[in-house]
Amino acid sequence: MSDMDNQASRTESSVDRYGIKPTNPWTDGLLAVVFGIAGAIILFRLGFELSKLVFAEYRPMFGDFISFWTASFFVLDGAATQAYNYEVLHKLQLDLFDQGGLPFMYPPTWLLVVAPFSAFPYNISALLFEALQVIALVWACLSLTRAKANLWILIAFPAVMFGVMHGQNTALNVALLGGALAAMDRNRPVLAGILIGLLSYKPQIGVLIPIALLAGRDYRVFVSAAVTTVLFAATSWMVLGTDVWRAFFENIEFAREWLQSGQTPANKYASILGWLRQFGVDNTIGMTVQMVFAGVAVCSVVWVWRRDLPLTVKGSVLVAGTCLTTPYLLDYDLGLLVIAVLLIIRQGNETGYLAYEKAGIAISTLCLLFSSGWGIAMDFTAIGVPVLVLFGLCVRRAIAMDRLKSELRLHPA
Repeated sequence: MSDMDNQASRTESSVDRYGIKPTNPWTDGLLAVVFGIAGAIILFRLGFELSKLVFAEYRPMFGDFISFWTASFFVLDGAATQAYNYEVLHKLQLDLFDQGGLPFMYPPTWLLVVAPFSAFPYNISALLFEALQVIALVWACLSLTRAKANLWILIAFPAVMFGVMHGQNTALNVALLGGALAAMDRNRPVLAGILIGLLSYKPQIGVLIPIALLAGRDYRVFVSAAVTTVLFAATSWMVLGTDVWRAFFENIEFAREWLQSGQTPANKYASILGWLRQFGVDNTIGMTVQMVFAGVAVCSVVWVWRRDLPLTVKGSVLVAGTCLTTPYLLDYDLGLLVIAVLLIIRQGNETGYLAYEKAGIAISTLCLLFSSGWGIAMDFTAIGVPVLVLFGLCVRRAIAMDRLKSELRLHPA
């Protein structure tokens, strides 16, 4: 037997041993059916949201965008600090939309981003806001997956469309983080760092990123991200002024009380803490469980990013771990998980799938359908399942790939 035959035999043995094998037609069919059903439901729901352009008696289209639009209204009016005055913001929302109760809790960097949109009427502004995000999302995911055939998953993955229907920045979050991973995959560290730095308007989803970059010794990405974050904040300070940043910091206590007082229903949360609250678990116990999972996620990210593994594997663990770590995560924020799904599919298409990977993706997608992301109140949801399942799948693949690489190193051709 030739050396090449010996290498092929060892590779096949390792593949069988660690479960990486050709795709199964049954799971292919299951995944296609689930994504087909989810896509049809999502398109119907999105159509209903867009119908609000015609039927004025319904709640304004992309309802959460009201918070962004009214807050940025004060910027153009020269009173940007009022964006953090809940009473004033609430009154403006009531006057303009006959509904209020949507505080603005983002840092001034995000206020700088959304301010130009208030120059347009609400409906035009909301459509433009989401359309630009979707364009960025498609570009980033195409760069990440390197396959147009997988982009339809963006429509069929419920949490991505939750963000659009709510008028949130979900698509932009996915575009920036997915684009950063794609840039790293193409050895463009400065661009990757810039995209990560721009994501600093959403600090709760960036907590694991510096840990991963340092563990992976991606120092150029880390420095680029740090510089971009500082410049982004400095630009908002120069444009909006010191008082706006002071108002933001003074508003943090209000934001904490708002989130802990139940103003945001428990069934809207997608974190482990929020999910447990649906079942009456005490906040102290829930936070303890949350911290345990956060610790597991941090350790997993450090281990994976220190290993010689493909960025597709590292990136999927980072994204899933991020969604498992932060206690402040709402249903539409789980749009980030589409990055993990796309990376699992890309890795599976390149090297073969682990058993139950496609079934796990299907289960996660189905569970997202049973949530309050549709804007329909549900006392109990399955929102915690997708994070746990996808994180488990990503870590499992990392372990399998690491063992496979180790075996091939120990027994070279």
